[in-house]
Amino acid sequence: MTAAKQLKQYITAWDADGTAYFKVGRIFLEETQDAKKLEAAAKKAARGIEAEVMYAWNLGSPKSDAWWLGWGGYDLEEDIPFFATMAKTEVLEKIKSFDPKDNEFECASVDEYKEMLFNAYDEDLTAAELLRGFEDWLHSLDPAAQKTLLKDLQSWRNNGKEK
Repeated sequence: MTAAKQLKQYITAWDADGTAYFKVGRIFLEETQDAKKLEAAAKKAARGIEAEVMYAWNLGSPKSDAWWLGWGGYDLEEDIPFFATMAKTEVLEKIKSFDPKDNEFECASVDEYKEMLFNAYDEDLTAAELLRGFEDWLHSLDPAAQKTLLKDLQSWRNNGKEK
């Protein structure tokens, strides 16, 4: 099984009240009372990670959770929705017909146009589209980066398990 296929298990996405949400590398931790202790538990889970990682945590009940916001210089909170937006049929059609001399946002380049489309469509994404965005983002990584990501996520999950 390829690293990209194995990595799919590390994203959770859901729709709630008309908004799509996702968490990459979500783990559940026992600490539910003290934010400093929860931060320490998340930091412990991050030991052994090879690439730079940014993560967040949230006190919860009956367990708290922690998840990744960024990895290896990638901003997952932006990159995954960007890839999800770029995979939407109507966005693909607009990109295909892009004309730098005649487009609704007056963009000079296709990259600038993609950014404008992202800003126009990112609030309308569904959980299924975010999952697709994660897959597309994974496929944009070279195989070595995918393997490192897999190793880092496995380490995060294993170190985050309560002993």
